[in-house]
Amino acid sequence: MEDMIKMLADAPEEQKLKMITERIKMIAGQPDEQRIQSVKGMVMAISKLDDKKKGPFHGVRIKAVMSLSPEERMALMIARAKAIAELPADVDKEDTMYVFASVKEYPEEKQKAFMAGLQKAFEVAGVPMPAMA
Repeated sequence: MEDMIKMLADAPEEQKLKMITERIKMIAGQPDEQRIQSVKGMVMAISKLDDKKKGPFHGVRIKAVMSLSPEERMALMIARAKAIAELPADVDKEDTMYVFASVKEYPEEKQKAFMAGLQKAFEVAGVPMPAMA
């Protein structure tokens, strides 16, 4: 995962979006525990990118997540919530900050729908949802 993320960080946005969308669709279809580990791996790999590449990469990741079916999106959100326990606190906090910042780039209706889905995912996962900065 780390090598793929590193390679894609330098790819044109269209290629990055296509490959990340394919990857997260695949992850969404994995069994629960494997999905959690895959999401954790992606978050960890993104955290290792240069600071100037992280923001744009998160933007593409959120665009890919937004393009999924509601069921796929919810599966990924629940896995992300469950992965919190296995992520270093600083990595989780940074990832959450970038996700919230990326979501703010969308129209208000999409923001609200995404955040409502995220809230539900955290409830299902039994994890407190972080506050949106």
